[in-house]
Amino acid sequence: MDPRLAPARQLAALIRPRSFHSTIGSVRSFTVYGRLQQQPAPPSTSSTGPFVRHVVPDQAWARSQARGQDEPDFFPYRPMLSGPNAPVQPDGRPGHRDVPANNIAISLDGTVHSFSPLLLRDLCQCARCVDQSTRQKLFSTVEIPADIKATVVPNEGSTAVHLRWSEDIPGIGAGHITSLPLDTLRNITETGSPSNVLKPPSRILWTADTFRKDVQDIDYEAYMSDDATLYQALLNLHTHGMLFLTNVPESESAVSTIAERIGPLKNTFYGSTWDVRSVPQAKNVAYTSQHLGFHMDLLYMKQPPHLQFLHCIRSSSAGGASLFTDSHKAAQDLFFADFEAFEALSKLPVTFHYDHPESHHYKQHRHVIELSEHLFFGRLKVRSLRHLRKAQDGAGLSQPDLNISNWIDAISWSPPFQAPFSLQSAEDPSGISPLSRSPPTENLNFAVEQWHAAASKFSQLIHRPQGIYERMMRPGECVLFDNRRVLHARKAFEAGDAGKERWLRGAYLDKDPYLSKMRVLHGRFSGLHQPRTGTTEDAQA
Repeated sequence: MDPRLAPARQLAALIRPRSFHSTIGSVRSFTVYGRLQQQPAPPSTSSTGPFVRHVVPDQAWARSQARGQDEPDFFPYRPMLSGPNAPVQPDGRPGHRDVPANNIAISLDGTVHSFSPLLLRDLCQCARCVDQSTRQKLFSTVEIPADIKATVVPNEGSTAVHLRWSEDIPGIGAGHITSLPLDTLRNITETGSPSNVLKPPSRILWTADTFRKDVQDIDYEAYMSDDATLYQALLNLHTHGMLFLTNVPESESAVSTIAERIGPLKNTFYGSTWDVRSVPQAKNVAYTSQHLGFHMDLLYMKQPPHLQFLHCIRSSSAGGASLFTDSHKAAQDLFFADFEAFEALSKLPVTFHYDHPESHHYKQHRHVIELSEHLFFGRLKVRSLRHLRKAQDGAGLSQPDLNISNWIDAISWSPPFQAPFSLQSAEDPSGISPLSRSPPTENLNFAVEQWHAAASKFSQLIHRPQGIYERMMRPGECVLFDNRRVLHARKAFEAGDAGKERWLRGAYLDKDPYLSKMRVLHGRFSGLHQPRTGTTEDAQA
């Protein structure tokens, strides 16, 4: 084997980053991991790592190889099979096999591109291949013969490429022609996707002051009647995770109307909508007049709601101001201030539960910081956030250069519903790991101590006064927020007549309906990035 190819083969094996639990496995394993971390680290081959801003992937590969790194921290992403047969280019870089003889050559804007006939045949949208009413495929991709061939039908001035197939799917009939818009082919050559990829702007981390400046309140009627305003609201929910509607009708059904403008409600044992007000012998602290600390809802469920809606119908009680803070801002600051704590919260699981055995008993294991499975910086794939942190230090990048929020899938923080610590986790339900020979008590002690130290630092960050947006919600206002990003709390209030004062009505929505509506509106309003409706509301302390 050519020794020059060894680094490329090693890189191919790194195309899918190795997660902590895929290599170690459980909380108990973190004991092993934590102790290994105390050992001296091998000397680095570079003071800065192969991180360069605006770097071209192939340049990143070349630079890391020039420094003698077999496993660069950043590497060009090419979705392909790994292993000893992974294709490589002559210089050892990851590559692809030779172009098959039956590939289809198509000229786009003066450049000839080679397309797999399987790829283009699968894209066919004609009436033989896709039901024009249901928009569902009428064939299975595996029915396409591997040796299918096509010829390009000349058509000067057309905005599409027309392909006549031979050796086609059995039963499809002779003379089958596929017409593919040039824009579809351009998208494939530029992004690897036949359709426009939904690319919302980056998330924006906020404090109380910056939220007031950045996000305007939106009028209820505009939200309900104008799709451009709705799209702006959805963008705000992506960038900042929260917005407020004003002039909402004083109706118990208003909150469901607002939520269903985006998609169907999430129904839980609380109902499709629910009330937040003080009641006697409450089973949830939200239904009391007590102070309610920062938390997220329903983390004890397999799929917690993505969006939460709270409509203020009555607010006559003294006190009861609503509090909100950006958990992603806290996570970002923790990443730069104490990476070990950040990493612990992303790897040590904690359990949430709703424990009322006479009616409901829900339980889920989560990480406080849930990271995306794939970590990208531009077109570069990052092996792990630990490598990113190392490279960031050497390159002298500031926090704005690295928006960690873009790599966070969700935050899980809900102290009222936190269950007792356990060695069990979602990855290791048994709590038993073959990698540790320590007694269970020792492993659990270590895990709790590590988690407590890290979580305490995170708690301090989310409780910083400058990060807390406080608002005494008035009747006719409704807050919409990302339940997996924005932490919400409530100050204590005077209950008065139980059930008659400080009345909020709420609803939940899952992430799929939200993303669906975003995609539907994206093509029409993708140039819209600034609020167009409403006035800036100064939060009241």
